[in-house]
Amino acid sequence: MAPSLNHTHDHGHSHDPADYNRAFAIGVALNITYIVVEATYGFLAGSLALLADAGHNLSDVLGLLLAWGANWN
Repeated sequence: MAPSLNHTHDHGHSHDPADYNRAFAIGVALNITYIVVEATYGFLAGSLALLADAGHNLSDVLGLLLAWGANWN
């Protein structure tokens, strides 16, 4: 008689989509905080380099928001 081949594949993980909402929220919040600080000090110091980098980081936040919207469940 052949051995039984009935077995399960439960390895303690799920194939449901991951919920990245918290990660996106933290990433956006940290980046916005950084932008505000960098832009403030850039303005106070008269540093165009800091202001330009704050603008660049703002575009990164917009990209994060776009990705978050595309991932919305």
